[in-house]
Amino acid sequence: MTYSFKCSKCKTVQDVDIPINDYDTQKDKQLCPECKGKMERVIEWNGIATGNGGGWFGKSDGGKAI
Repeated sequence: MTYSFKCSKCKTVQDVDIPINDYDTQKDKQLCPECKGKMERVIEWNGIATGNGGGWFGKSDGGKAI
């Protein structure tokens, strides 16, 4: 699977192919190809879910269970 990572130092963004079975062991080992700084995962959402309203259930401004 392809994951996007961003360097915490120089802000370079890179897509990295990591097999799903290896993700947990490889995600924190990504180094920037430009400056060798630590790469951090860029969280992206391409789904159909959207938010609407005052908050998530359980938050102080969220809804109540029925």
